[in-house]
Amino acid sequence: MKGEAVMKRLLGIIMMMVVVLAGCTQSKDSQSSLQISAAASLSDVSKELKTAFNKEHPDIKVDFNYGGSGALRKQIETGAPVDVFMSANQKDVTALKDKDKVSKTYNYARNELALITHKDADIKQISDLDKDDRFAIGEVNTVPAGKYAKSYLEEHQLYDRYESNYVFAKDVRQVLNYVKRGNAQLGIVYETVLYQDGKAIQDVKKLENLPIKRDIVYQAGIVSDKTASEKWLTFLKSDEAKRIFKKYHFNV
Repeated sequence: MKGEAVMKRLLGIIMMMVVVLAGCTQSKDSQSSLQISAAASLSDVSKELKTAFNKEHPDIKVDFNYGGSGALRKQIETGAPVDVFMSANQKDVTALKDKDKVSKTYNYARNELALITHKDADIKQISDLDKDDRFAIGEVNTVPAGKYAKSYLEEHQLYDRYESNYVFAKDVRQVLNYVKRGNAQLGIVYETVLYQDGKAIQDVKKLENLPIKRDIVYQAGIVSDKTASEKWLTFLKSDEAKRIFKKYHFNV
């Protein structure tokens, strides 16, 4: 009986050690991964950012989830496992910070709006749209590029005039694709999505930049308490990160 009691005690100790070791392993794995929710307009530049970051931190696995900034904010609000939020505006980061879901923030880049059409189109300006033509912009409630597009059009008393022409997209990349495929005759996108790997894409042409009264500021915020999250934010402030953003035609 005594030997049996000793055996049970040993088994109990072993089980506790297994649980502790599993917890340590899980904690280590958790700290060595980084989940970043990023605006769709960052899908190209983020790949090079990741490569540069991993040269400094090869032990940290970085994954991106792309989408409209408003949609990503809602995911974080409902508990999505996110470590860093890289928004295409300040408003969505501020909304999370107000709810104590974001701690430190950093304005890492700026952008501009551009009016685009298909490379073979004859359209020169917005007023060339026919009543049956389509005008692609981002969803104004969830996509910062859509909100900025609406601001520009309202500033020039144009938004209501083309109400029947709008095709609303889930993000700025979808706007670009609508124009590339000819599903829309005009679109408003960020200047930066007109470049891939630092080179101008060939399927669309830019008609003009569209200045608006407020700056288009991209802001990042730390969501989790991981050390890796702090390291990513510190990296965004580096000269190397700024060089990469400039290569992809962001202003820093």
